[in-house]
Amino acid sequence: MFLIRFFTVATLSICLVSCISCRNNTETRIRKGKTVEKKLFVLSNPQNGATLKSGNGGVSLSLDIKSLTDSVKMDSCILNIDGKYHSTYHVLPHEVSFASIKMGVRRMSLLVYSANNVVETILFNLKIVPTSPPKQYKYKVVNEFPHDNNAYTQGLFYSDGFLYEGTGQEGHSSLRKVELETGKVVQQKLLDNKYFGEGICLHDGKIYQLTWENREGFIYDYHDFTQTGKFNYNTEGWGITGDGTNLWMSDGTSNIYKLNPDNMNVTGQIEVFTNQGAEQYVNELEYINGEIWANVYTKDYILIINPETGEASGKIDLPYLLPKELRKQNTDVLNGIAFDKERNRIFVTGKNWPKLFELRIEN
Repeated sequence: MFLIRFFTVATLSICLVSCISCRNNTETRIRKGKTVEKKLFVLSNPQNGATLKSGNGGVSLSLDIKSLTDSVKMDSCILNIDGKYHSTYHVLPHEVSFASIKMGVRRMSLLVYSANNVVETILFNLKIVPTSPPKQYKYKVVNEFPHDNNAYTQGLFYSDGFLYEGTGQEGHSSLRKVELETGKVVQQKLLDNKYFGEGICLHDGKIYQLTWENREGFIYDYHDFTQTGKFNYNTEGWGITGDGTNLWMSDGTSNIYKLNPDNMNVTGQIEVFTNQGAEQYVNELEYINGEIWANVYTKDYILIINPETGEASGKIDLPYLLPKELRKQNTDVLNGIAFDKERNRIFVTGKNWPKLFELRIEN
């Protein structure tokens, strides 16, 4: 009986020491700010995967968490979006504004700190979509100019009184300098037959031209079209434009990539969204007054896009721009936007269209 009592007391003593040691180890971990294995907090608002309306007139979000234990309270929390710091909060719930957040699925992480320095990370996703449909703009045709109806227009820009045009189709792809008033090609560089030419743009005295599936692009001297460089990319090449500092490239999806023109590395990305969802087949691009204008392949409209968020805030419907009597067997879709910054003129055309139009956009 004595032995049983002895072993029982000894066992209890060992357990008590172990518990004290375990508690001390836990406290040591807490003081050092290590993450505990047991969940202490959960997200109570918003729900993981929820859709949030943002952009023009976008609403804020009430961010909140729930403590799973009475012994640990939140001291502060840090909200990160897509791996980048967004904000710090000491009290929840808290209204968080997402007015300038990028469209699409955003990866969120909430780092929660307790008063005794416990750190816990809560991961969740939110889908950001515009609050309202794009604003519909009306237009008026100011002028019409002749356009080569054999030009499969892939890229277009205006500079120093001339149009510059990139054309597609294997064996017919080119870079052209064109007289606006006559449509006459005054300078041309043909691409090798293996290339399907795509978008073009002007930046810092150089012309950049994409190709479709070859994942190769070319850099030319603005004056004589001499090739001065070459670059590669990991997607298809569709449209390209520049904002004076960065280049922007589409790949036929809803994505537009921001590029460093010095090395053509991707430095950012937006996804084009309307209130109906992601806009696929984003094509030829033109940067106009702080916004990206884009053709959408197979669609007779132009979207006006916020380059910070990807929201399509404006839309210009052009289904009857080219009269029915001018449409031939090879007439293809609307494609090609050029901007005369000096005179605030906007030109549009299409693949194998016989006309190029100057438009005035009206509210």
